[in-house]
Amino acid sequence: MALPSSGDNLEFYCPDTGTWTPIDKMRFEEARTYRWRSSFNAPFKFLLNEIPLSMVRTEIGWEGEWMAPFQSGMLTFSIEHDERVTVQTYLYSDNRKLTETDFSHMIVDILSEAAACFQHCGAHLKFDNNGFVRKVSLAQWDYIDRNFHRLHRIFRQIQAEPLRKLRASEQWIRRENVKHVTPALLAWSERHAGHGMSEGIPVPELIWSGVREETFNVFENQVLLRQLRDLLRLLREYQTISIDAIRSKAEQYVDRVHYWLRSSFLQQIQPHIGPVVISQAFRKHPVYRNWFSWFHELYQFNEYSIGFKSPIPLKDTYQLYEIWVFMQIVKILRENGAVLDTSDLFALEQDGLVLNLSEKKESRIKMVGGATLAYQRWFTSATQDFVTYTHGMKPDIVLEADGKLYIFDPKYRLDHNLPMALGEMHKYRDGIVSKTNRNRVVEEVFIITPAPGKENAHLFGDEYRQQYQMGAYWLKPGDSGHELTNKLAEIISDQILTKRTN
Repeated sequence: MALPSSGDNLEFYCPDTGTWTPIDKMRFEEARTYRWRSSFNAPFKFLLNEIPLSMVRTEIGWEGEWMAPFQSGMLTFSIEHDERVTVQTYLYSDNRKLTETDFSHMIVDILSEAAACFQHCGAHLKFDNNGFVRKVSLAQWDYIDRNFHRLHRIFRQIQAEPLRKLRASEQWIRRENVKHVTPALLAWSERHAGHGMSEGIPVPELIWSGVREETFNVFENQVLLRQLRDLLRLLREYQTISIDAIRSKAEQYVDRVHYWLRSSFLQQIQPHIGPVVISQAFRKHPVYRNWFSWFHELYQFNEYSIGFKSPIPLKDTYQLYEIWVFMQIVKILRENGAVLDTSDLFALEQDGLVLNLSEKKESRIKMVGGATLAYQRWFTSATQDFVTYTHGMKPDIVLEADGKLYIFDPKYRLDHNLPMALGEMHKYRDGIVSKTNRNRVVEEVFIITPAPGKENAHLFGDEYRQQYQMGAYWLKPGDSGHELTNKLAEIISDQILTKRTN
């Protein structure tokens, strides 16, 4: 007997309603335990995301129990009996934690702060872009800076073997340079050399004859020259930008383009005037096609947006929450004038998206007074300045100021799990020491959570945090986070005041 596609032969017990509900009509929430049953008599396979679920035989069929993970996202149930039936549904966030709206809100907040950091420091980013426009922009500069080496390689290939054609022309040449006797040459000889060459009369020293020679003056090279001059004009505009890093790079690129324009094959060519069409060479020639494509992308920045280096699945809400908390701290510090350079937040790779926050790459922000803010900073027995004497440690967020460390660890947990989460912070406070004298360097450790803290309100109190140099802060999308803002201002106030007085 095959299972109907509706899933009516397999039911889950809904704790909220106290009823058995068909699988395709069931609403699942994370961190809950669900019982299920089936009226099948024969053995069958029941898989969740291709992982078999355990089951036991009963008088009416089969039943089992499944504990939903602490992650929201898509679920795919597969039932294999006489045939395979697949039911797709969704695992919703626990209503005591973040909602789908909160998830979307976090993404908007992260990308908004990423854009603000980009404007703050002029970091070189990778953009999603579209729309033709002839104007300078930071997005366009990012494209030039990341891809100029590719343009240099393409030009060297063209310079080594540029397109050319044979051109025929009439001109005076010395008789010893005549390579071919053509009917036209014989006719000219009959008219200008007496009885002509056929009667053995000597040919004049200079002969008017047709000459075929190679020339680089072809349409594609004319367009190439025009594009180089346009690029030179564009780079000169970037030389006037107030950002030192962009201005310096633009000067280097201007020198390089000037060098290209002195290439011998461009000396006898005039730039193309008028509309540029896609010729056969631009369409099919492997090198000229890449050249044309490079300049086509140069002006495709009418609309652009910043994205993530790697997509974050909806089920990995905890990872998104960690990034969101970090970017919220960046925002607080930036708005308080403590941030100097945020360029390390962004990827400089040709492929990939902008925000480069991951466990595999430690990103640091430079702040006033020599302070730094790091995401996923590693500490081992061999790291510089600060080490561990047990095993490697990697706190999510580390603020270093005046030789002291302040650790913030986002914890996507429920209320009753907060004491255990805070207990894990002892390893950071006691296990990270100075490399020179082995003294403790972690001043305070805090967890940041979206949980309201109703069951463990004392962890969120100022008295608890001051007494034990550890505690919890509540931070959720849409919340101002004023307590966390005050704490960060307290830590960095000395550095900001010193910077402003200087």
